[in-house]
Amino acid sequence: MNNNIPSLSEIIANQLLFLGRRNVQSQLAIIFLSLILAWLLSKWLWSYLEKRFPPVTSFIHSDKNLTLRQYFAILIQFLNFPVISLILLDLKYLIFFSQNWTRGMINLSIQLIFFYLIYRCLLAGLYARFSVNTIKYYHGRLLAPLLVLFLLRNIIGVYNNIQEIAQVSPFNLFNSPITLRSIFILIIAPYFLVIIVVLIESIILSITNLNQQASRGEIEATLLLGRYFFIVLGFIIILGYVGVNATAIAAITGGLSVGIGFGMQQVVSNFISGILLLFEKVLKPGDIINIEGQTSQVKKLGIRATTVQILTDNSEKIIPNQKFFTEDVTTYTGSDNLIYCSIVIGVGYNSNAQQVMNLLLDIANHHPNILKNPQPVAFFINFGDSSLNFELKFWLDDVNRKKRVISDVNCVILDRFTQQDIEIPFPQQDIHIRNN
Repeated sequence: MNNNIPSLSEIIANQLLFLGRRNVQSQLAIIFLSLILAWLLSKWLWSYLEKRFPPVTSFIHSDKNLTLRQYFAILIQFLNFPVISLILLDLKYLIFFSQNWTRGMINLSIQLIFFYLIYRCLLAGLYARFSVNTIKYYHGRLLAPLLVLFLLRNIIGVYNNIQEIAQVSPFNLFNSPITLRSIFILIIAPYFLVIIVVLIESIILSITNLNQQASRGEIEATLLLGRYFFIVLGFIIILGYVGVNATAIAAITGGLSVGIGFGMQQVVSNFISGILLLFEKVLKPGDIINIEGQTSQVKKLGIRATTVQILTDNSEKIIPNQKFFTEDVTTYTGSDNLIYCSIVIGVGYNSNAQQVMNLLLDIANHHPNILKNPQPVAFFINFGDSSLNFELKFWLDDVNRKKRVISDVNCVILDRFTQQDIEIPFPQQDIHIRNN
């Protein structure tokens, strides 16, 4: 380490000495009071607009793109605080300038608030282009943390050399100095790595926007593989960048391997099963499956577990990935989306068999949800005890419609057979009583 680099205690002492100056404290007090007043005025202004124009200012609860009037409302909400802050701080700066007082901190605060104003303008533009909830999500997780880091760097750099602070080593690990720069990168970089990878994944999904569910499911599964690959690769690059000793990592992982093998056996099993599911692509988001006796739709594939939606009650269930390898799973959308349906019906012995089959085919061909290819077929299957039995066979492309379509077809069959005087018999028995 360079002997010119100060220790952490020296940096803290110098910072406290700087903050203890009377002119610095007076400027900080003025800045603080100006920001508080600006915040109160901005809240009052927005509260007035909410009462005066409630339909325009209710965009926060919407997930749709903003209308033009709503955009102007959100522009006011986003810019009123920084604009009012700049006005108040400029007035204070003019007062300090006229009295020839020290005003460096006020000048810095004006520069930072101006940058904050540009940031809010950019954010308002994003709200005009994308849905409110989407921007709120990435604003809180990506844009706001980046803004905070930028502001902290400029504030700390007023009286400190950032490069010297980054080289300060609070402690050693495995005989290697751990600097503040390394600690900062190890904490911040993984967070932004995950957020940015997920953002890129969502952008690619929105660009593709395919109509076929199977194709979209394959893309989602491929992107999920890419997500974990780039996250793992990013962690390796981060560790190498900060100079983490590879021998130390090997020693730690070697010591933990036995504990992981016994204590986290199920987690490892689910992890490996998740990787196999993603590589083999036996399941994709959107697939309709039957597992544990329930018909479900695959909503999200994960490394540890898969989220499915139960179609009967619309609830969601998280299933460990290893269950897909240890239990029987029926998929309705594996190689294609075709769903086979069959309706068996009996008619009286006085009925015309060809007329019955023609009616069944006509009913199936006129239903909008029954596929024309493969085309519906009708069969005269056997002679029953009290009826001639026929079967109508047809295909659907959505398992969710199966019960509804069968119900519709049954209703039409009953109506058409009644119009054509085709009897649908019910089981009956004749009892003969003999008198001895």
